[in-house]
Amino acid sequence: MCIADMNIIQLDKIESMPSVPHTNQSLKVTVRGHLAQHSTGVAIDFMSLRLQAEVWYCRRFENCMAVFHYDEPLCSDVHQNETGSSCPPAAGEGFVASRSWHLPLFMLRGTYNVMVRIVNGTEILGCLAKPEMEVLASRPINVYRDYRDAVLAFGIAAISSRAIGVWFPYLSNGVCPQISGFLFMGILLGPYVANLVSHMHILLIGGIINRVSLAFIAGAAGSEIFLPELHRLLKPMALQVLLICVATLFICSVGISLLESSAIAAVPALAMQKTPFARVAVCLLIASLMTPRSPASAIAVVTELHCGESTPGKMALGITVLSDIAVLVIFSVASKLAAVATEGAAVDSSALVDVSLELGASLLLGLVAGQLLRLVLPSHTNSASEEASFQRLERGGAKTAVGELSMVNDWATWVRAIRGIVLLGILYAAFLLSEVAVDLTKGALRLEPLLTCTVASFICGHDEARRPGLLEALSIWTPHVLLPFFTLAGASLQLPGLGKVLPAAIGLVLLRMLSVGLGSIVAGLLGRRIFPGAGITSAVVSHTWLTLLAQAG
Repeated sequence: MCIADMNIIQLDKIESMPSVPHTNQSLKVTVRGHLAQHSTGVAIDFMSLRLQAEVWYCRRFENCMAVFHYDEPLCSDVHQNETGSSCPPAAGEGFVASRSWHLPLFMLRGTYNVMVRIVNGTEILGCLAKPEMEVLASRPINVYRDYRDAVLAFGIAAISSRAIGVWFPYLSNGVCPQISGFLFMGILLGPYVANLVSHMHILLIGGIINRVSLAFIAGAAGSEIFLPELHRLLKPMALQVLLICVATLFICSVGISLLESSAIAAVPALAMQKTPFARVAVCLLIASLMTPRSPASAIAVVTELHCGESTPGKMALGITVLSDIAVLVIFSVASKLAAVATEGAAVDSSALVDVSLELGASLLLGLVAGQLLRLVLPSHTNSASEEASFQRLERGGAKTAVGELSMVNDWATWVRAIRGIVLLGILYAAFLLSEVAVDLTKGALRLEPLLTCTVASFICGHDEARRPGLLEALSIWTPHVLLPFFTLAGASLQLPGLGKVLPAAIGLVLLRMLSVGLGSIVAGLLGRRIFPGAGITSAVVSHTWLTLLAQAG
């Protein structure tokens, strides 16, 4: 526990350079803080203060061993800061203290917790912890061993998730889908419970699993949007997105303000604002984070229930995809408003211009990737001839062994599966290119990876000659991609952090449920009256909101 006797010195941040250190490498640790404003008049001999740091190696959660202790005068590590002042700083003034070490080659690899304290004799004047700092290997043989262990551990976790997850729909009487079981097993086997999948394992392979899965899921979502089938539902879906976003922004903004003012939940970003305008802007910014839907959850549930061709399935997927576009505009405008209210930034149209460029560039890259997807898939004519060849081999089965017929069917499945891998490779390449565009352009252009992949499969899926091949190739891999994605999501859940913000989290969940429910039902009632040809039934009006509760991370 990091508890200060007197919060006279506020420690703001502990930074490490590099952020993920390796053995046999130099490590620089920087502590940033400031002397609290209320410390004026408090008698402190700053020159007598000491900077103490303790480092623990953690085998698992709350099972740590102290491995290093540092204790030096604070001013010996404080450097002249940006304001030009040095140690001691004035009240409210910041300071920066840093020290470098060379990490041993044969030190233990894994998770370390760091705690920094400013002490005056026996009194702790300031304290800050940096948990879960990973140290990785530098020797190739150890790098290989760590990746091997990570892959094996996660493979076992994924297999366990599959075995247990299939029972969740039956045990919950259809209330919980299989992905709930995947999440549960991820939590159970993750760093805070069984620790089969550790923090280091997640750091090593979590990024690649997430990127591949998200690229595929976005592509699968885009392939399900087929305008000739959705033309009668487009306006009702747009109305749903509009009213849900409006309801979410209003209800969540007001609710967050009430939760914070009534001390039911602590919202530090809101409490530090000095003007009503700044509080409103921050509330809107937080509420804008409540507007996106989860394509992964929508695809998973629609696939499990085989309801993609039904009106509720099409509505859920269509609203989810449209919400991803709407949230870009909403969040950009809310961010600009918050910057104006809290930092005094100028009011201009740069936010909308940036969003327009972001959307345009993402659409353009998605268009290019969509053409590449089309090259991989056979046209209807080629697909028909390919199927006919398989059927001729099967008809020859009057003189062929049953095992050989099975081989023919297996070969057809293998061809589609290989196409699916190639499609995934193209989607992943588009995802990566979108992700690194901001670095390649030195911050001038930022793309949306999920939107890029969604547009790519959307473009490809509207080639009616290739659409069946696209759906078949993606459907083969959908369950195999969702399994590791949701298992990793469960393992990555920060249980200690969730415990600290649980009241606020429950409050936000309830507010969001109310917002989505109210906005969706009102939109359904209006859509049923305004668009009678859309085929919106009373069941769709009453229950569509339940398909939209999953929120994107």
